[in-house]
Formats: sequence, C-alpha cells, structure tokens
Amino acid sequence: VSLERAGTVAVSSLDTYHDTRLLGHLSYAKPDKKITPLSRDSVQSKSLLQLRKTSVKNYPQCALVLGASGGIGQAYCRRLMELNPQLRLIRMARDVNKLLPLEGDVVDLALDLSSDESILSTVEKLESDLALDWVFVASGWLHDKSTRPEKTFKSLERQHLHYAYDINAVGPALFLQQLFMRIQKKQPMKVGVLSARVGSVSDNRLGGWHAYRSSKAALHMLIKNFAIECKNTRRAITIVGLQPGTTDTALSEPFQKGLTAEQLNTPEYVAD
Repeated sequence: VSLERAGTVAVSSLDTYHDTRLLGHLSYAKPDKKITPLSRDSVQSKSLLQLRKTSVKNYPQCALVLGASGGIGQAYCRRLMELNPQLRLIRMARDVNKLLPLEGDVVDLALDLSSDESILSTVEKLESDLALDWVFVASGWLHDKSTRPEKTFKSLERQHLHYAYDINAVGPALFLQQLFMRIQKKQPMKVGVLSARVGSVSDNRLGGWHAYRSSKAALHMLIKNFAIECKNTRRAITIVGLQPGTTDTALSEPFQKGLTAEQLNTPEYVAD
C-alpha cells in the first residue's frame, strides 16, 4: 500500500497536519544478513483519489438532501449533480423558494422541522418503494435576527434552548424516524447528518454557546442510538454524524472575525 499515493494525512494535536514521505524501501530484516535497498519502480499503484474519480459505480442514483437551501446544502446538491447528471435528487427546505435552480431530475418539497405534521406529510409524499442511496441532513440553527449564541449562563432563556433543541436535534431525529419507517427495511442507504465540532463534550474548552453546543451534543447521542438500532434491525443502513469545520455560510458569518483563510472552509470544499 502506497501511503503517499493514497493521500494519507497524519494529525497531531488538534490543529497540525502532516503528509507522508517515503524514506526508503528495504529488504526484510534478518539476523546476520545485510539490509539492502529495494526498488519500487516496478510496483503498480493507483491513488484512491484517482479510483474515486474514475469509478462511478458507487455514485448515488437517488439522493435526498434536507436543509437544501443552506450554504452547505446548496453546494452539496450541485456536487451531487456533477458526480451523476442522471441522479434523481429530492431537495427539502422550509422555504422552497430559496432553493437555487438546478437542472436535472430534481424534486423540491417543503418541510418544517419544527412541525410534526409537516415532517409526516412531506415524508408520505415519497414513494414507499423509493430506492434512496444517500440521505444528507444539512439543517442546523445557531442564530437569527433577534437571537445570538449565549456567552454566559446568565443569558440562558427557555425559548432559545427549546428552539435550538427542536431544530438541531428533535426535528432531524423525527424526520429520520418517519423516513426509516417509510422506506423498505432492506433498502441499502447511507445517511449523513450535519453536526458541529462544538457539540463534542470532551473538546469543549471555551464554554458558551450553551443552546447550540448542547443541542448538537444531543444530536450526537441520537445518531449513536440510531446507528446501534440500525445495526441490530436495519443492517443495510449506515448513519454517521459529519462536522464540516467553520464554513463560510450565513450561519457562521457573524463569527468569522479573526479567522484566517485556512480556518474558513468554502461550502464547495465541504460539499466535496
């Protein structure tokens, strides 16, 4: 295995990255036998990234994106259509008028994560035999015009906490509940749920942002519970939480001051 051609990256601490460099290829070490350099010129190797670019068999034929009107959701939808122009794409957003035009087999459905009725009625619009390959829950809420993340426990408000939990944890969980009950039990499906690094309890060193942090931590536990249950009863489903890093979207815009270009990801980079 060529670690260099595989694009391997090593991480030390939380913010330092290293690539791999071949130091040498030597004969197997044996007692009383001199070690000699070996040539790797005859070894045929191919990059995993090259394989990914040349193989289309693993690309989805049908994908669903919830929260498709956000910066990451929009970029992800565009990238999906680039990977497979024949893709059937189902986009869901609270306001479908905010979805950018996208050519291809695209279906747009309105869904409000804070409404049980909206979740149920929207999922029921999907065919029960729909062969969904990829599902990406790209929704998330941090602030709005009247609400900002709390810097201290003195700023805690019940309404703020409830809304953050509703949109970041409760809504996605109930959506996946209805989706899993709607599709065929043996349908292979990969599910990615957008989360945030600040939802890590062990990585919390700065504090603050109480509602957002805790709602994302709750989301992590729900994802874990879903994964355990799928392993036992729906082995064809894989579900993971994904953290994109700080991304240049409306969600992070008020908090980008002081960030370098290396610390701020573009939506296109994250989607890719």
